[in-house]
Amino acid sequence: MADLEPIRQYFLQKIGGDRSLLPADSASLIDEGILDSFGLAELVASIEKSYGVKIPDKDIKLPNFDSVDKIGKYVDRLKTNK
Repeated sequence: MADLEPIRQYFLQKIGGDRSLLPADSASLIDEGILDSFGLAELVASIEKSYGVKIPDKDIKLPNFDSVDKIGKYVDRLKTNK
């Protein structure tokens, strides 16, 4: 799986830097109130920059980015299909 630390760091910055507030990698970022539709575009830009991938517009949907684990698996699929 892709290195998840850049994703964790992105969300850590969003919640004020307190790692104890960061949910488990498998937890829903949407349910935890950390990610919403307004933050999705910024997250996508960060993923593209951190991992050197291009996320197709058709994939920019909240369910695809619901957890750190899901994001890591999605990045792996993008890199495999390059």
